[in-house]
Amino acid sequence: MQSLKRFYQLIAPCWLHPREWFSWLLLLTLTALTLGVVWISVQYNNWSREFYDALSDYFQQASIGMLALSYAGYTALFVTFIISSNWLKKLLIIRGRQKMTLRFHHLWLRRHNHYRLSLHAEPDNPDQRIAEDIRLLVEQSLGLFLSLLKNITGLLSFIFILWQLSGTLSLTVAGHSITLHGYLVWVALGYAVISSLLAHWIGRPLHQLNIERQKTEADYRASLLRIRENSEQIAFYGGERAELRRVHGHFSAIAQNWQRLMSREFRLDTFTTSYFRLSLMIPIFAVLPLYIAKQISLGGVMQARAAFGYVLDAFGWFIDSYRQIVAWSATVERLWQFEQGLIALPAQSRFSRRPGTLRCLHLVARHADGTPLFNPVNLDLQRGEAVAITGASGCGKTTFLRVLSGLWPYRSGVYSHPTGKSLFVPQKPYLPDDLLSHVLTYPGLDKVSNQRLESCLKRVGLHHLCRQLNERQSWRGILSGGEQQRLSFARILVNQPDFICLDEATSHLDDRTAVALIGAIRRELPQSIIMVVSHQRAVVDSLNAKYLIEKYN
Repeated sequence: MQSLKRFYQLIAPCWLHPREWFSWLLLLTLTALTLGVVWISVQYNNWSREFYDALSDYFQQASIGMLALSYAGYTALFVTFIISSNWLKKLLIIRGRQKMTLRFHHLWLRRHNHYRLSLHAEPDNPDQRIAEDIRLLVEQSLGLFLSLLKNITGLLSFIFILWQLSGTLSLTVAGHSITLHGYLVWVALGYAVISSLLAHWIGRPLHQLNIERQKTEADYRASLLRIRENSEQIAFYGGERAELRRVHGHFSAIAQNWQRLMSREFRLDTFTTSYFRLSLMIPIFAVLPLYIAKQISLGGVMQARAAFGYVLDAFGWFIDSYRQIVAWSATVERLWQFEQGLIALPAQSRFSRRPGTLRCLHLVARHADGTPLFNPVNLDLQRGEAVAITGASGCGKTTFLRVLSGLWPYRSGVYSHPTGKSLFVPQKPYLPDDLLSHVLTYPGLDKVSNQRLESCLKRVGLHHLCRQLNERQSWRGILSGGEQQRLSFARILVNQPDFICLDEATSHLDDRTAVALIGAIRRELPQSIIMVVSHQRAVVDSLNAKYLIEKYN
């Protein structure tokens, strides 16, 4: 029941939206097709009785041609319903996945949640939960729903047939006469209930094992991705053997989990295979008393056997779908934990805006336990002013910038930004695998002419990139560290922010180039407020003011 409650919490925002009427229409159509398949199965069952009765009568009272024609008609309908339902199922899956994925994209990326989540107890592999778990949840949920619907409908359709065929069975037990009405139904129910309890007892550990499986697989993929993203650094260090040990350790976790799954599934397979093989013969032996007593024909025996199978399948749906249910519950658990982690994040830091003014009043960044990182900061910068933020390594200069950007939730004091656009430039710039023109306009300027982009590139010494504006490359792997930082300054010129924060943004550049680039920014954007964190003495001396951040003692 807990998994069902969490499943509802996950899908309600998507499926209960008024605009989702078309998805509900698709689901209703798919439900109708599933019911149609069950109706055809009932007709097949009736046809089976007519055929075997005609067979035992050597077709003296029935026409082979009519029987063949009716069977062909049922088959044509069956094929039409099946292929239509499969197509609609795929359409519904991609629509459902699209809605949930967009919702989680929004939850993860809005208000810097992707970063702030990393400061707390971040669930493992958020990317895998969005990319893989949402797909699994939609596919598994729809598959289980249609399977359950088919079995319930089949149960309601065939249980009456089986009840009528069962008639009445009288037994004498310890001198007492017992009369069972519809005894074949009770045989199927008892067999399924006992088997379901045993299947749950055997397969219960699979829930946690499936959660562990998804985690270990995601950890392994993440370790391979980190090697790819840091290929050059690993090669310089000669760290291939260390990485080999690391990825081997991750894969060993997969293998160990797989072996535990194999062991548990072997036991479940042994039971379920025996269950299904016995279910093929139980109806035959159960209906023999009626056949021997000549209360039922050969066609009735075959019809009872088929109806018993449908009823037993319905009663035994839990056994048949146990693995899928366990995998589904594990997927629900992982997605629900991820969603709760995002929802439980503390509110984002708020700040006011003042025209042309950056102000900090007793501003302190703190650890999660409330301990201050540095002494209170008091700053008042006006339009066109620039300041160098200095201090010993580890005193909290970068964290101070995180507070100003609204990324760091633990702080005291107040601060305000100047009105207009703010741009925070980290030491290692983010360069998406995109057109160079889009990289320059990141995070999202539109309609910037190539002439302007070329001009900005030339001003920061990247003339050779002017011809590559419309090329899509992995720029973080092509450009050197210095070129990447020059590109950050070109991005500043393109975006023209009113407040610029540079966090060691010239660390890969020589002092002369670093001073020249900052000077170019001050000339091109004379009204912007510039804040620079740097350990380069030449950069600090080039600015007309500096502020010392002192670590809290």
